[in-house]
Amino acid sequence: MPAQRIVDNLQFSYTGIIDFKRFYSELKNFWKIKDYIFVEKKHEEKINEDGSRAIKLEWECNKEVTDYAKYIFYCTIEAEKIKIIKKENFEYEYAENLKITINGDLDIDYDKYFGNKPFDVFLRVLFEKYLVSAEVKEHKKKVSGIADEFLNIAKNLTGSYK
Repeated sequence: MPAQRIVDNLQFSYTGIIDFKRFYSELKNFWKIKDYIFVEKKHEEKINEDGSRAIKLEWECNKEVTDYAKYIFYCTIEAEKIKIIKKENFEYEYAENLKITINGDLDIDYDKYFGNKPFDVFLRVLFEKYLVSAEVKEHKKKVSGIADEFLNIAKNLTGSYK
């Protein structure tokens, strides 16, 4: 059975002052603290005509929480413009249209303990429906909760500059 999408395109947008280096570091550290395998699939930066930077990041984070369940998260962070502004003899970074998107999947039987034959799939469905249904529901709640926690950290980091 393929991974089941639990969190679908949960988003947060922000325009304003930001310390992008700290923002990036804290969000990346979130996954490391939770012992996820963190893979940065894409890190693109380009310089716009006005001297600002455009950034696009794609992350994949996964963790085998039990022998039977695995959590997988896909995050994208995009900013159209990150530029330096001066205000009262201080320099700040200003992000325009910073957007974070997160998707979360629950992969049940990721090592295919039951196999792929029709009878094996039937046994797995019975196992999940009658023996571990409460556990699967709990895993779904946790996937959703982790995605919310990730976005709340991003909101807190951007909100600290207001």
